[in-house]
Amino acid sequence: MDFLIGHLIGDYILQNDYLAQGKKKSSWICMVHCVVYALTVLACTGWGWVWARYWWVGLAIVAEHFIQDRWGLVRKLMHLMGQDAFAGPPLGPWSIIVVDNVCHLVFLWVLSKAICY
Repeated sequence: MDFLIGHLIGDYILQNDYLAQGKKKSSWICMVHCVVYALTVLACTGWGWVWARYWWVGLAIVAEHFIQDRWGLVRKLMHLMGQDAFAGPPLGPWSIIVVDNVCHLVFLWVLSKAICY
């Protein structure tokens, strides 16, 4: 649950219009968004305290979020899965937003399992 709260705060509350619109145009803007997102997830989960042992956790969160957001991987995944109609009107763009969130949350869930074991 903690990583869900961190995800929602980092990807919605702390992402202003400048970041949301700019992350598709600029790697720098996308990186700022991803670092803020990762720091938020680390703070909400407590994973930040394990930084010395699990230094890769923050980097993994930034990398996954950057790759997914900057390069539009969700839309490509939906195409690969045969979901072109699902991604278009009248369900899109909400269907793309939902799939985007599911992908981020699955990654955080897998990461949480890796940290726990």
